[in-house]
Amino acid sequence: MSEINKLGVLLPWHGYCGLTSMDKTLTWCGINLEWAYSDLLGYIRYKVACPHQAKDILHDAFIRFTVSGSANRDIEPHAYIRSIAKHLIVDAYHANQRFVSLDADAGLQHAWLNEPTLSVEHLNDIKQRLEVIQHILEQLPPRCRQVFWMYRVEGYTHSEIAAKLGISKNMVERHVMRAILDLSSARALIAAD
Repeated sequence: MSEINKLGVLLPWHGYCGLTSMDKTLTWCGINLEWAYSDLLGYIRYKVACPHQAKDILHDAFIRFTVSGSANRDIEPHAYIRSIAKHLIVDAYHANQRFVSLDADAGLQHAWLNEPTLSVEHLNDIKQRLEVIQHILEQLPPRCRQVFWMYRVEGYTHSEIAAKLGISKNMVERHVMRAILDLSSARALIAAD
């Protein structure tokens, strides 16, 4: 029932996809975290010109990568997460077009170019947090996970989800609430550590 990618890692939703140690690199679901937090994050920072938004986009890309069932994900994980990030950059650009910056005349701030790369300890911490989130999402019933994905990632409203899945709006709200409560309890556990 479980699927194993070419690196010998069990794939999400089919089993545990955790840290692998290949040549002393931190790998999560086939993605080299050092590459993700240096090269990919640098690329996103360059495109959006905001280090905070760049980190948000990278973390959203991790979530979409984790939940994705595409065959391309297992063949070339770095290329797949980069394409997800590119789509998220475009989405962020379109969202930002609706707003006018208050400091438009201040110019671009490029202080993030001089920031050091993340330490191995910080990458391990991020990896552990992603694994906790992944584990919680894996434990959700399939319908609950699907509703949560449609609501939080794809941006559907409760009414649209109910119509697409043929369930009541009240049931959609319950599924979303359950997923949020489970993730909130994880946040408390992570914060306690």
